[in-house]
Amino acid sequence: MEAKRLTAKKTSNTEISKGKFVKKLGFESSYVLTDLGRRLSRVRVLGLIVDKFISQDEKYATLTLDDGKDTLRLKSFVNVKIFNGLEPGALVDVFGKVKEYNGEIYVTPEILKKVDANFETLRALELKEIKIDQLKKIKLVEDQKNNTSDINELEKALKNIVSREDIESIIEADEILITDTEEVAEKSVHNKEKILELIGK
Repeated sequence: MEAKRLTAKKTSNTEISKGKFVKKLGFESSYVLTDLGRRLSRVRVLGLIVDKFISQDEKYATLTLDDGKDTLRLKSFVNVKIFNGLEPGALVDVFGKVKEYNGEIYVTPEILKKVDANFETLRALELKEIKIDQLKKIKLVEDQKNNTSDINELEKALKNIVSREDIESIIEADEILITDTEEVAEKSVHNKEKILELIGK
């Protein structure tokens, strides 16, 4: 059975680094579970290269990306030529897979493209729209969760509004990322305020 190639989701360094890495086996892709209730496996990130390292045997290389809010490392093993022509100071758009080693979440790049500064403004707007949309979904799921007995009923209640995958991710994020009761209450209030602020209600 051939694994299905996942769509690269646009995200920020912060959403990745603050998420929890969930290891999967076999054909299931591992992913980062974020506080926005998203599962990130293949990602698309934009950032400025601030550091570059290539090992002496040229079998390992890293780039450090800064998106203005957080840094993220790109790591390449064996195929270090993917970093050829890329030096600190370049702005790059990266497609790759999230991985984790020794507690560090990083990205193994598949495609890297140099882009101009206009991409930063565009990506910031795209990420803001994604965040607003995801916060709306979280609110819908939270509002409906108390009125349904299981995920199948929840899916029916939110049919054509929130996908089953999004519902599962949001519920998983609630269960895994938040465990302390007081923290749950605090996060719930914070989310509600943030949602209302972002959607202008």
